[in-house]
Amino acid sequence: MKQNITENEREVIKLIQFFKKRGERLAAEGTLTQEHEDLNAACERLTQKIYHHADFREQVLEKHETLKGIIDDNAQCPTCGKVDLLKRAGVVSNELGWKMNRYKCRRCNIEFTWNRPNNPWDMIPFLELCLQELDANLASQQMEEGLQTRAQEARDHMAVSLEQLRAAIQSADAEKQQMEEQDKEMARMLHEFKKYLMIEKIKLEPFSEN
Repeated sequence: MKQNITENEREVIKLIQFFKKRGERLAAEGTLTQEHEDLNAACERLTQKIYHHADFREQVLEKHETLKGIIDDNAQCPTCGKVDLLKRAGVVSNELGWKMNRYKCRRCNIEFTWNRPNNPWDMIPFLELCLQELDANLASQQMEEGLQTRAQEARDHMAVSLEQLRAAIQSADAEKQQMEEQDKEMARMLHEFKKYLMIEKIKLEPFSEN
């Protein structure tokens, strides 16, 4: 059975399989009733809904996991400047609530917190703050023309990156919210259908070989 199925969904599918096997036996014996045939059809439709939602859930969660890993720190030791001797020592939150990676340099034997968020959700307000600072610098400082042009290009590139990141996060968050709402609706549906199937199974058990 698929690994993205919840325990509650597994239990309902097991009940469905019980009625499916019984229906196959009744059909082979030529005693399948319309009532049982309708029940099997309803069970089949629900099974498809379960698997469809489970696949959607897996896609959404995989996308979120992928997004969590798109931020590359490129951290360097503030003392020796080395990259390859760093070991991540944990995650801390700053005064703004942004999560940042903490590292230990095995050469200098020091720990330090890298100065930018480790995830795209916190990276959005970080980039917004960076843009505000760049805009303020461009507006207030007298720069050489070449330097000002490069600063403006860097600012524009950052603004494009921010909008792309914002769009990706908004899409992923909207999908996750949709998934969570569907989870609640699916749980309600499964609860009601499971009660019905359990009652039907109890009715049949005295006459069933399974």
